[in-house]
Amino acid sequence: MADQLISRLEAVPTASEWRLAMGGFASGVTIVTSWRDGAPVGSTVSAFSSVSLDPPLLLVCLALGNPLCAPIAAGKVFGVNILAYDGQDLAKRFAFAPESERFVGQAFHSIGRGAPQLDQAQVFIDCILHSSVIAGDHLVVVGQGVRTEQLSSAPPLLHHRGAFATLAEAPRSAG
Repeated sequence: MADQLISRLEAVPTASEWRLAMGGFASGVTIVTSWRDGAPVGSTVSAFSSVSLDPPLLLVCLALGNPLCAPIAAGKVFGVNILAYDGQDLAKRFAFAPESERFVGQAFHSIGRGAPQLDQAQVFIDCILHSSVIAGDHLVVVGQGVRTEQLSSAPPLLHHRGAFATLAEAPRSAG
C-alpha cells in the first residue's frame, strides 16, 4: 500500500518542506546530557517523547553528527533535562555554544553514576540506554527511566515554527 501511495506522488517533500511541516508541531525543549571521559556533555533537543509506562521508556532523536551520540553509546547513560519557560538562554547555549563552553559556569550535579542534572531544569529524567537505531540522518535513542525529579511546576519552554514559545491560555467560549 505504501508503494502505491509513493508511486502516485510526483515527489516526496524536500528537506525544507519537511522542516516547515514538522515545525507546525509544538514540542517541549530539553537538554540531553551524558559523560565523555568524566566530563559532562550536553545538547539541546526538542525531538523527545514518552514511549512506554511499563517499563518507563522515552526516546530522543539526535542528528548523527551530535556530540552526544558516542558518549551515550559508550556510557549507556543519559539524562533529559526538561526546561521551563524561562530557559531560552540555556537552550541557546546548549544548541549553539562550542561544546567545550556549554557547562562552563553552569550549575549541575549527578547522583551515583547518573547523568548530569542541570540545576535549572524543571524536570530531570535519568536514563539507562535501552536501545538505539539509525533512522535517516538521526539516531533514535530509547532510554529506560531510572530516576525522575520534578523541581518546578512552571510552564514549559516550547519550540514552534523555529522559535521559542510558551503556553498561552486559550480563549474561552461564551456560555
